[in-house]
Amino acid sequence: MDSHKAISPTTIGFIFAIASAALFAIRPIFVKLVYAEGVDSTTLIAFRMLFSLPIYVLLLAWFLRETELKNRLNAKNILAISIVGMFGYYAASFLDLLGLQYVTAQLGRMILYIYPTFVVLLGAVFFGERITLRVVISLLITYSGVAIIFGHDLNVFGNDVFTGALFILGAALTFSFYLLFSKSLIAEVGSRLFTCVALIAASTGILIHYALTRSITQPEVTPNALWLILIIAIFCTVIPTFFTTSAVARIGADKTGIVAMAGPAFTSIFAVSVLAESFTIYHATGIALTIAGIAVLKGKP
Repeated sequence: MDSHKAISPTTIGFIFAIASAALFAIRPIFVKLVYAEGVDSTTLIAFRMLFSLPIYVLLLAWFLRETELKNRLNAKNILAISIVGMFGYYAASFLDLLGLQYVTAQLGRMILYIYPTFVVLLGAVFFGERITLRVVISLLITYSGVAIIFGHDLNVFGNDVFTGALFILGAALTFSFYLLFSKSLIAEVGSRLFTCVALIAASTGILIHYALTRSITQPEVTPNALWLILIIAIFCTVIPTFFTTSAVARIGADKTGIVAMAGPAFTSIFAVSVLAESFTIYHATGIALTIAGIAVLKGKP
């Protein structure tokens, strides 16, 4: 027997999906560490995109060497992708970072994680998709889980939790718009081109925002904060973005989404071990309910 059997594409897909879920899940941890360095959310997101933008530009140039891929892009879909990208990677990211200034990494991740339920609700509003009993049950379970942790944190940390929760709810809603309106564009140009164009557009918008609101010549960023933001840009933005794409290509969007349900658990592990956040029975129950609710939503009808 050959002891060096090749790893199957399915196994590779699950490896990519797990790695992507873990890397996205630890982003709030690094964001909290950057905030501890005295960096504000606008500066953080601007430097994050400043570090990641050249990578997406180079990747786009590389992909466009293929004539078949090059022919997929035109002025119309570039504009559409750019607008959608601004929703997903500018507005949603910025609102998420604003919210993390007021709530724990665990609660922030939990609230953001309800975006699949928003996708279903918005699909019903904009595309007339039917809301089934399965969806209703999923919503009740998922929001119960978030409510448990929200109630605990509100009691411990006070009214700032309301402010942070509203920002992150806005991020989840905005990201849902991005997912809903990106499907047809991804089908038209492919996930690689879509990702690059969307991120380039969002990065440009973010850098203009920073230039209009902050000092370019004297940014208040410590060397340690720069290293942390570089980690966020490479390991919590660029790499998991393409890991997710690779996972979807090998095991499909449904299975990739199911693996991503481990995200809140990853966040809690790192929030407790790195940030010394508390982990109580409320957190355990909330995470379990939220994951169960999303599982119901993603289950077969």
